Amino acid sequence: MTLSRPTVEGLAALCAAVPDLAFTVTTASGGDMWVAEHPDARLCVHAFRHAIAEWPAEHTHSPCIEAVEFDAFEQRAGVLQRLGERWFVSPLGAEETAACLRGCAEIDSRVRALVRADPDFGLSVVRLSSDEVDESTLDDGAFAAYAACLTEDLCGALRRAS
Repeated sequence: MTLSRPTVEGLAALCAAVPDLAFTVTTASGGDMWVAEHPDARLCVHAFRHAIAEWPAEHTHSPCIEAVEFDAFEQRAGVLQRLGERWFVSPLGAEETAACLRGCAEIDSRVRALVRADPDFGLSVVRLSSDEVDESTLDDGAFAAYAACLTEDLCGALRRAS
């Protein structure tokens, strides 16, 4: 199944925020394309981001990406995991995302949070990191923070609809 446009835009937002990000996309036709800051890559992350940002809003379909596999990261439940750090894309602006993080009791006080606004896509990219807590504690905080951001986005949409 082709990834939705918001999912692909989230991937493009990660391209601007995550150092050394590299991934392989599988297209609808079954071809694979490696995206990385490497001479052997088909596209650099900046070119991928630019292509997605320039994709016409009125286009009849989203970019035809079927799957994404990250290098050096595991992905679980929308959170990218690498030793000592977690990354996710929040559908909220930076201020709303930061408010969700401040209100998230599951984030250990020894975890550092960084929120980067992405005005091109109207999203925020969050990095949670720590060299003082174990990976499980970092996971707990990241999953709770991601869920809080998604919940706030859904509640906001419901408020706007009523």
